[in-house]
Amino acid sequence: MDKEAVQNIKDIEAIKMALALGYISYDEAKKEAEPILCKINAKGRKIAQKYNKPYYKVTFSELIR
Repeated sequence: MDKEAVQNIKDIEAIKMALALGYISYDEAKKEAEPILCKINAKGRKIAQKYNKPYYKVTFSELIR
């Protein structure tokens, strides 16, 4: 994994923890995770295009599970 992927994982984990502890609401967590999701989906689309495969977007609800 590259540094960007590791940082994305840490950021998502921090958002999940804050949501679980009740520090932020679901909508606030979704807004905070949006830039991270954009990065993940952009990277995924690039990789899928490279191997000529369809790409299925990662959603917020999938990340929070």
